[in-house]
Amino acid sequence: MYKIAGDWALPPFSFKNDQGKLSGINIDLMEKIAKENGVIFEYIPMGIREAEKALEAGEIDAIAGMTYSTEKDRVFDFSIPFFTMSESLIIPIDKKNKVKGITDVRDMQITLQNNSPVLSTLLNMRNTNLTLATNQYSGLLTLMNNRANVLIGNKWTAAFFLKKFNQEKNYVILDEVLEPADYAIGVKEGNNALLTMINKTLTILKAKGEVNELIDEWVRPQSEAKIARLENFIYLLISFLSVGALILLLIYIWNQRLKKAVNAQTSKLRFLNEDLQMQRQRNADSNAFKDQILNNIDTGIITFSLDYKISSWNKRAIEILELSKSSISDIQKSPIFKKLFETNPFVQASNQEAGQLYHILEMNEGGEGKVIYYSMHKMYDSQNIQTGYLLSINDETEKKKLEQKLIIQEKLHALGQLVAGVAHEIRNPLTSIKTFIELLPSKYDRPQFREVLMEHLPVEVNRLNMIVTDLVEYARPRPPNTQSCSAYELTSLLAFLQVTMKKNNIDFEQNIESDLVFFIDPQQIRQVLLNLLLNAIHAVEGTSVKKINILMEKENQEQGRIQIIDSGKGMNREELNRIFEPFYTSKEKGVGLGLTLSYNLIKENHGDIHVTSIPNKGTKFTVILPLYSEEEIRIETTNTGY
Repeated sequence: MYKIAGDWALPPFSFKNDQGKLSGINIDLMEKIAKENGVIFEYIPMGIREAEKALEAGEIDAIAGMTYSTEKDRVFDFSIPFFTMSESLIIPIDKKNKVKGITDVRDMQITLQNNSPVLSTLLNMRNTNLTLATNQYSGLLTLMNNRANVLIGNKWTAAFFLKKFNQEKNYVILDEVLEPADYAIGVKEGNNALLTMINKTLTILKAKGEVNELIDEWVRPQSEAKIARLENFIYLLISFLSVGALILLLIYIWNQRLKKAVNAQTSKLRFLNEDLQMQRQRNADSNAFKDQILNNIDTGIITFSLDYKISSWNKRAIEILELSKSSISDIQKSPIFKKLFETNPFVQASNQEAGQLYHILEMNEGGEGKVIYYSMHKMYDSQNIQTGYLLSINDETEKKKLEQKLIIQEKLHALGQLVAGVAHEIRNPLTSIKTFIELLPSKYDRPQFREVLMEHLPVEVNRLNMIVTDLVEYARPRPPNTQSCSAYELTSLLAFLQVTMKKNNIDFEQNIESDLVFFIDPQQIRQVLLNLLLNAIHAVEGTSVKKINILMEKENQEQGRIQIIDSGKGMNREELNRIFEPFYTSKEKGVGLGLTLSYNLIKENHGDIHVTSIPNKGTKFTVILPLYSEEEIRIETTNTGY
């Protein structure tokens, strides 16, 4: 059972009926929601401020009817709106000619509800005297007791109370709309289950038209009263004309004939005008519906006329074409758009019955490959006459990157299982072979052979032992010992590389944020940085411009970023796709496990690594790692027992 609060003095939306129970539009709507979902709502009458405090404290589950505002949105969660609430001016009949709008109430005593959206506007107006009421009922009593000249509130509630007190003839409700705002159901912040249930049911009820029907049932009686007054006026007018007709029969007969003709034509014009307005509204709704669909799908759409001129496009097309502005000239200048039309898709569309997918690979300025799928279709009108062409484009870049990562992970998993067994099997014989070879010189009689054996065989044995060590480390890495580590602590290894960089005339720069602290295994990440920097040094050895940059900065509140950028020889697409594969290397004496181990270590430290490269221009490695936060401080303190 859910506890639902409702304003006890806001008819016809929610109010206490004669039995002391809550009734009104909001309550009937909540009952429909309860019935649709098989739940029970208990309704509690409250003032709106009291209800808001109770909802914030968790004493109730929702408020049936709240005016949306940005201040309230910070405290509560709101459903989708089901009505637009606005404020109007209610004045005594004797001030009808003096007050036409909000600017005419200066120097008057104004009463309004203390949470009214108009309050901030009035506070910014000079010479205004305000009396705040707890609800609109109290405000109306203040007006009726002549303690105020103007009441500001919603016209439906005012009309309800004026009719109840038989004061409709003494007061006027001006049609000026003040501060319109969404009217919705408010729930406690974070109560996603109840909010989702309400939103889902409201969407269904709106689609069926039941929400509008419910509102009309409560509001229509007031409208019908106005129509009845208008009809009485018409009847009085007809009576007056009838009396006049007795005096001037001929004029009366002529007037009646003319009246009939005018009424007939007016009726026809009214029906035609109503039909035209409905058609315009349907067209506007249809266009808005189509625009929302086109601008929220993941496919870019560009349409062309029969003479191949661009006629329209959607928002996703501009994003895929990487444009900041959306005009025909900007679209035509896009490098991706030009690449699309190298193959003349109009000809392809003319030679096919249905759209056939093609794809291109476009390199942008950052060196990242973009995979674009596109298809060209013919467009027809309702009479099956061709009116133009439709180009649909999809950016599949992220999908391809994800596929590539999954392939690499699968390879690493399979190789790890294989290498664990192989490394264990060959390591023990290596120790015996090395010991035997080291003893051979003292027992072998030929000095020349002994020198050759001493020079080459231990080197190869050490190389095999290094491979085995890397394989075992790769197949069975130890769990990371995560702790706080500043960016400057990570760069301590750079001192060992300064000599190598100076010897090779490498220009080295580093930009490090002073307050950057990671939550990682320092030993493992130092090994990663060492591997990446050694690769960068190797990459710039044969280039004229030798430059390496290391950048450490915040990526966001939870992650930091380390970038190692070199001006080396770069890599082509095939090399980029294979750099994390075990035993793949471009070095003559390389083993091919450095980047593979680095990839695993970064993943174990809950990080990620990205690579971009342009042949003959350079390579950029980006490592994303978690930052040290208060949550890690609490976890670390708990684990150490302090």
